Amino acid sequence: MAVPDVQACRDEIAAQIRAYRDLVGAASKASGMSLVRIDAALAAFEPAFFNNLLVALDARFRQATPPPHGGAIAEVRLLADALLAHGGVLSADPALRHDPDASVLRLDFGDRIALNADDFEVLCAAFLAAVERIAAGR
Repeated sequence: MAVPDVQACRDEIAAQIRAYRDLVGAASKASGMSLVRIDAALAAFEPAFFNNLLVALDARFRQATPPPHGGAIAEVRLLADALLAHGGVLSADPALRHDPDASVLRLDFGDRIALNADDFEVLCAAFLAAVERIAAGR
């Protein structure tokens, strides 16, 4: 199976992150609502948005990438599986190697997944770079 267009994915994700950051900027300038309520709403929205974006990222490339033995592809797969099947708690998968100290986000088994924009951007960049290496045969 061909690997989906990585640059198109980067562009789409960049647009979604920009939209999120624009929303945060607009909300922080909103009048008529207390800043405490706005901050609480954004704090609840951010991990839901970026956790879901991670699941979508994984789904887009899962069939086109071989089962990973480690690295950012395995990390994304573990996180997506945890979000979908383990209540958002990082769980071991015997087929996927995971070393928290060598991982992008340094999450360990048993940790609750609640990605923020910065976490997602860093992990997404590492993931897409790994997908490009696979596509290039490296």
